[in-house]
Amino acid sequence: MQAVRIDEKGRVLDAVASVSKEKNENLTWVALRSGGPWKITFDKNGSPFNPGTYTVASGAWASTTKGPVTGNVGSTYKYRVRNATTNQVTDDPDVDVEP
Repeated sequence: MQAVRIDEKGRVLDAVASVSKEKNENLTWVALRSGGPWKITFDKNGSPFNPGTYTVASGAWASTTKGPVTGNVGSTYKYRVRNATTNQVTDDPDVDVEP
């Protein structure tokens, strides 16, 4: 399982996350210190995970389950980190799906 850290301003410190489809690898988003709440949305080309939206409470974490079940190996999925209160986009990093 890979952890993606989100700072107090909603910026992802781990810009590209990689998950293995064969290993059903999950991804966890972690709100550092008092940052958040954050909403993770896969808006552009779909989500490799089901569900495709996650909420990370202030100072907490949220995790996918069952790995990248809908993701295609070799594909990159761009997602957005949003302020869960204002819906303002604070960052737009990537998830790569590997074998």
